[in-house]
Amino acid sequence: MARYVYCPEHPEANHNGMITADLFHLWKARHQHGAAVHYISDHMDFTQHMANGQYYDSKSEFRKVTKAYGCIEVGNEIPTLTKPRAPAPIDRRERREHIRRAIEELKRGR
Repeated sequence: MARYVYCPEHPEANHNGMITADLFHLWKARHQHGAAVHYISDHMDFTQHMANGQYYDSKSEFRKVTKAYGCIEVGNEIPTLTKPRAPAPIDRRERREHIRRAIEELKRGR
């Protein structure tokens, strides 16, 4: 599994500024001395997946299983999917009729 490091100054960095860890270590030895870096690892503590009950220590494997079961990770969902739907248009007479019918049903239920 490839590991990536944030290094936008590197000539081979992708559009997000990420390069593989192997390239980074070679580049760091030549260009940086003790500077802090942003490091993103695929490793995580063993976590039980709620869809199948198995434990994973790889973020990418965990996400593959999540997608395979048709689930989404909370916090990573697309905002357009969570927009509230527009209320159904209803005119004033229909609304009054619905309210009157609901009141009648409540009275009959007592």
